[in-house]
Amino acid sequence: MTVDTAFPGGEWGFVPRGEIERRTQRFQAALAHAGVDIALIVQNADLYYLTGTIQQGQLLVPAEGEPVYLVRKFPDRARAESAVKYIRPASSLRDVPGVLVELGIGDGATVGMELDVLPVNSFRRYEALFPGAAIKDCSQIIRTVRSVRSAYELAFTREAARIADAGYQAAVQNLRPGITELELSAECEAAMRRLGNSNVKMRQFNEDWPFGNVSAGPDAGLAGYTGNPLAGAGVSPAIGGGSGWRSIAPGEPVVVDLVSFAAGYLCDQTRIICLGPLPADLAEGQRLCLGVQDVIRDVARAGALCGDVYKRANDWMTKHLASTALDAYFMGAPNNQVPYVGHGVGLELDELPVLARGFKMVLEDDQVVACEPKLVFPGRGVVGVENTWRVTAGGLEKLTVSSDELIEV
Repeated sequence: MTVDTAFPGGEWGFVPRGEIERRTQRFQAALAHAGVDIALIVQNADLYYLTGTIQQGQLLVPAEGEPVYLVRKFPDRARAESAVKYIRPASSLRDVPGVLVELGIGDGATVGMELDVLPVNSFRRYEALFPGAAIKDCSQIIRTVRSVRSAYELAFTREAARIADAGYQAAVQNLRPGITELELSAECEAAMRRLGNSNVKMRQFNEDWPFGNVSAGPDAGLAGYTGNPLAGAGVSPAIGGGSGWRSIAPGEPVVVDLVSFAAGYLCDQTRIICLGPLPADLAEGQRLCLGVQDVIRDVARAGALCGDVYKRANDWMTKHLASTALDAYFMGAPNNQVPYVGHGVGLELDELPVLARGFKMVLEDDQVVACEPKLVFPGRGVVGVENTWRVTAGGLEKLTVSSDELIEV
């Protein structure tokens, strides 16, 4: 790949050609297995995975042969950043049918599209380009391929873990009487941003997430619209979650839930800190969360069914909550509990696999999951822990580096 000095790769550089080629080959094999003749990729996370850039356009990936990247904006930058062999400028969608002909894709072909994220109006325009084609959703195909990480990708997850730790250490160092959630959150964000932290991508429609959620006391456990176990008060109903304006009081558990970024790859981590000692029942809840994390770590390994991991964790916590009689709810506020204990994390925060009730996916070597057992004490606060792990045949390998220890400042 020729690097144009007008578009420098920065500290983390460009995705190597060999990496792009391996990803493409795996995706093509999956397309062929699913009976898809060609995939039309437009979503940014998928574009980055397969090209190393997110320039506006369409990536056409045949089940056999070389992909073609049609770029409307900005072709020169795409050529500088991407190792894809065939990158062409494209002025409109009308360029697509001609390329399909060049690639030997006939009128009756099966075309894969990312139907989980493609807006209907955009879909209709693409659909009109090849009326004889059968259109098939390929989103699950590419998400499954993306879920298994290379050594290159794992290295950036580990780098992101170090960035998350910098944010956590900033929270510990700056927690003091009178500080607001928002102010403490800003300290975390500044520490992480200096190391390159950037955007958090979410695939789910209408889900937004900043770099994290630093919240405390009863506000931390507020129910909200997102698929997360915790919402937080947020700065406005226009946001609906996250850090808010209230001052943090002594004895309140402070949830430091941080999502860090390195070269596109994310790491998800939660720790609990407190001004002074945590009340005894909340401290017991924290011990239970660490205990169920051990259960997940032992059960979640290559070959395990995701739904089985969730069931083991949920059964363990249900039993121990009953025996301790804690007034607490697992994985969310009352009537807002989520049916999962972990989720994949990579180029997006909500990746496969999901350690969820009834989820049939089988864990594979080198998948990456964030496991987040949490307990909500209504009107009082939240305890819990979250770490990002690599799946192996022998169990989970911890990628996050911050201590799980409860810190009382």
